Amino acid sequence: MRAVAFLSLLFFVSCNPNSSTTPSGDSVNYTSGITRLMLYYPLDSTGANGEKLYRTIPDVELTAQNGKPFHTNSVKGKIVVTDFFFASCQGPCPRMTNQLTRVQQALRGDTNFRIVSYTVDPARDTANALNEYALRFKADTAQWKFITGDKKKLYDLARYSYFLPVDSGDGGPEDFIHSDQVILLDRDTHIRGYYSGTDSAAIDSLIVDIKTLLKQR
Repeated sequence: MRAVAFLSLLFFVSCNPNSSTTPSGDSVNYTSGITRLMLYYPLDSTGANGEKLYRTIPDVELTAQNGKPFHTNSVKGKIVVTDFFFASCQGPCPRMTNQLTRVQQALRGDTNFRIVSYTVDPARDTANALNEYALRFKADTAQWKFITGDKKKLYDLARYSYFLPVDSGDGGPEDFIHSDQVILLDRDTHIRGYYSGTDSAAIDSLIVDIKTLLKQR
């Protein structure tokens, strides 16, 4: 029930480009991002020393734009920004990618930072198609990965690991998801924030938040 309520809250936020949210449900403006850098999705269990534990992103094998295998845990230890898009999208996806281009420009050359863009249309977004998309947006693929692969794996990641506010489904041929949310992960693959990927003020705050997490060890 808690998860359903939180997904409903995220859906509201995704439709409201001028606000973000905290796990308590408080709405905050896109100002200095430090107030949003909290840990999402606590587990019921605790660690060996009694510390609170939080959900992390599971290891899933997919395929990068260069045709090579990509493991989601390969970016553990990095600060990561993630989105879910499709290359033929004529709606928010190009705007999201343009905003992420701004993020890459702000963090260019930082080896502790990555962007990972997962397609939601793997049937058409082959590795070659994603490589062409990366070239179109002048993405530095050493830092920014475009990922395709098994549809069910991708959709399960979006729904059950990143908890995007999308309809339920089984990842089958008729299933389709779409979200304008950009997600920020820390070095332990804990989710630390959701941002409207089409809103420049939100992305400004995201850049601040990334730099804040990069300073933490």
